[in-house]
Amino acid sequence: MRTRIVVSGLGAAVATAALLAGTTPTSAASPREQAGTQGVVENAQQSRKSDRVPTIGRRWAAAWETTDTRDLARLYTKDAVYTDRALDLVFQGREGVTEWETGSHQLITDFGFDVTGGFGGRDEVVVEGVFSGHIVGAPRPFAVPAVTVLRLRGNLIRSSSDYYNRGEILSDSGLPADWTPTGK
Repeated sequence: MRTRIVVSGLGAAVATAALLAGTTPTSAASPREQAGTQGVVENAQQSRKSDRVPTIGRRWAAAWETTDTRDLARLYTKDAVYTDRALDLVFQGREGVTEWETGSHQLITDFGFDVTGGFGGRDEVVVEGVFSGHIVGAPRPFAVPAVTVLRLRGNLIRSSSDYYNRGEILSDSGLPADWTPTGK
């Protein structure tokens, strides 16, 4: 059963920001020069976009890449809720955050989340990035776009929701669309 999702003002801002981010330079330069210029412009735009991500968002992404699963949990309130929308999984409290991160690292090696952009409001932060890794036993690694919305209470995360395409991860990994992990 599908749940109807109401887009808040922040969600509408995410859609607008994504639409506006696709600018390209125009000049009389050769196609080769334009391609080089385009790369420089894209790198500068990406750097500016990731610089706008509030500290809590950058800390959240960095914590996913550490081997200490308590690093991520420390960023959350004691009663936090972590939701993975692609898998329809919900974890409660810091213990739940630790459980989710531990399980994720057991299933995915070379886990990465490279921040490419985002922004923050009064009590919400959006982190855009590339979620990457290698599912244990899969023929190939994956790298897919992902967005996480963090809702804050003070300087801590009270809830987070991850959005990415599970089918794209499986396809990139060389796994069938109906693949599920074996074991626990």
